[in-house]
Amino acid sequence: MYKLYHKSDYKVMHYKFYSLSEFINYLKTNPVCSNVFPNPSSTNDDYSFTHTNSLEEAYKLCLFGYHEEFEKLIKLKMKLEKYIKMTQKRNKQFNDYIGYVPDVKAYLEGSPLSMLNKSQTKRKKIDIYLNTSFYGHTSSNAIYNRGAIVLTIVELLETLGYSVDLHIFEMSTVENQLHFSEFILKQENERINPQKLYFPLCHPSWIRRLNFRLIEESKDATYSSWAHGYGRPSDFITIKKIIEPHKNDIIIPTIDEIGITGHDLIDDANHLFDYINNQGDKDFILKRIPK
Repeated sequence: MYKLYHKSDYKVMHYKFYSLSEFINYLKTNPVCSNVFPNPSSTNDDYSFTHTNSLEEAYKLCLFGYHEEFEKLIKLKMKLEKYIKMTQKRNKQFNDYIGYVPDVKAYLEGSPLSMLNKSQTKRKKIDIYLNTSFYGHTSSNAIYNRGAIVLTIVELLETLGYSVDLHIFEMSTVENQLHFSEFILKQENERINPQKLYFPLCHPSWIRRLNFRLIEESKDATYSSWAHGYGRPSDFITIKKIIEPHKNDIIIPTIDEIGITGHDLIDDANHLFDYINNQGDKDFILKRIPK
């Protein structure tokens, strides 16, 4: 769950959680480091900044579901899917000695290859790493657009024959200390669940209460300046050094770094597609969407 190590000139505080309940249970059972965080933002910040009335409310929304404006995310996702042609790679069918269904014509002709079989192509694995951090000036529309685009990308890649793990994370730095909280909320053998991902993808309290709380409980975050802004969101170069992705893996940094504005869904999708395609040689290309 927690490892402290040194990498790329940083002291890395790395948390990994495989469920939201595991995360919330951890937050509830560990104390705040009051010497660094005498006035913790996770409990003291108001509704205008966090969109919840308390830390306890954020716990409940994360665990039991956040439903307000959920249809907004789904409508954006459906709109985007209309512009994207999803063509599934189908296993080729051929005649064989054994198979899953008989070929009546071949049988009547006396062919020994009287069964129909399918070639099985091993699905390649892709890990998508999505930084859920965002700056205070980031608009709600930009956050929702990013969420809809990411959900669509996961389904698109799986339709094209890849298996996908979705890692959502928060990564921020203060001087040479790096805080990295990683959540694997969609594994390769699971279908994506937009309702489960809605709170982490779209609600400000995911970062401004829950991930702030995790930072406040981190004993190795020793600089007093952590309490003033909770670190600077890491850029693509830093994330890549820490994660060390494989060839087809995808890193999605902050909304600002990608260039998502929230003004136009298709423009924002093309910005993210371009950003992914420019991350190096991959076995796939996310084609720009014509308007």
